[in-house]
Amino acid sequence: MAQTPARPIPFGDYLLLQRIGVGGTAEIFRAVRRGRRPGDPDVALKRMLPPLAEDPSLVQLFLREIGALDRIDHPAVVRLLDHGESNGLPFLVMPLLDGVSLRRVLVPDPQDDAPVLPLPVPVALGVAGRMAEGLAAAHREGIVHRDVSPANVQCTAQGLVHLLDFGIARVAGMAQTTHGQGLRGKWAYLSPEQIAGGPIDGRSDLFALGSVLVEMLTGRPPFAGTDRHDTLGRIQAARFEPVPGLPGAVADELNTLLQALLRHAAQDRPANGDQVAAVLGRMVPGDDWRQTLIERVRAVPVPTQRSWMDAAELRGEQVTDPAMDDVTQVRDEESP
Repeated sequence: MAQTPARPIPFGDYLLLQRIGVGGTAEIFRAVRRGRRPGDPDVALKRMLPPLAEDPSLVQLFLREIGALDRIDHPAVVRLLDHGESNGLPFLVMPLLDGVSLRRVLVPDPQDDAPVLPLPVPVALGVAGRMAEGLAAAHREGIVHRDVSPANVQCTAQGLVHLLDFGIARVAGMAQTTHGQGLRGKWAYLSPEQIAGGPIDGRSDLFALGSVLVEMLTGRPPFAGTDRHDTLGRIQAARFEPVPGLPGAVADELNTLLQALLRHAAQDRPANGDQVAAVLGRMVPGDDWRQTLIERVRAVPVPTQRSWMDAAELRGEQVTDPAMDDVTQVRDEESP
């Protein structure tokens, strides 16, 4: 739940107005820059939780997110406005987005047994197209997200789509996580090569994008099983079943694309997100789908819209389906 302090809390060049989210390693505040000019918007300031800032491995993960966002300049990726350290706590600053996570668009009610509400086909294709564009921009900068899931996609009340949370991204030129030191991501969206602990590149993110797109269309990721072991086994087998009931105008092309995204071998998937975005753009030209997305975002209960990170940071509001649990291991071993 969002917490409003009795008075603004000074923090470096900022004043913290309200805590709007807290996760395993960081907390998010609505903030303003000191001495801001009239009309300057509030921002979202993310800082490490104080007890964890003494752990070099966790600090490295936080710096990795800063390094990733500092390289990417694309409207489908949340922008980095500022970063630094104050009182020994590293922080980053981003726009305060008015919206909710894609997870909450699909499951507006955070109750464990709440139904998933699939998106109309044009909306699902439009959201996936924006995700593909954002991933392509990241991949061009040598950044692999590694945790693409509905919890890490923000849908705004203006119909915009943003990729969030690059905290476990693989960033070219920065210290990387040693292979085999644990799965990172969320069970239902991992690629076969992530499970196997092998080398990954942008095509691993495209596998996850395919899983998210299937969930947007059907209400469930394609390989989600009865438990974690079952889910991981299904992903490793990667036997794609065509999505039934799609409109005839897009059914064949869309199922062909999904089959390509969800192939077991990375080299058999599309080469990059731009290719995927181009195919999706042919199937849903224009931006008419955004109005329906806006209506879905506005239908989510108002209190959840106060948190720009939403389910990506508020662990208590994540889906508890064992196929979708967060398996990120933050205390990983860094290699040069």
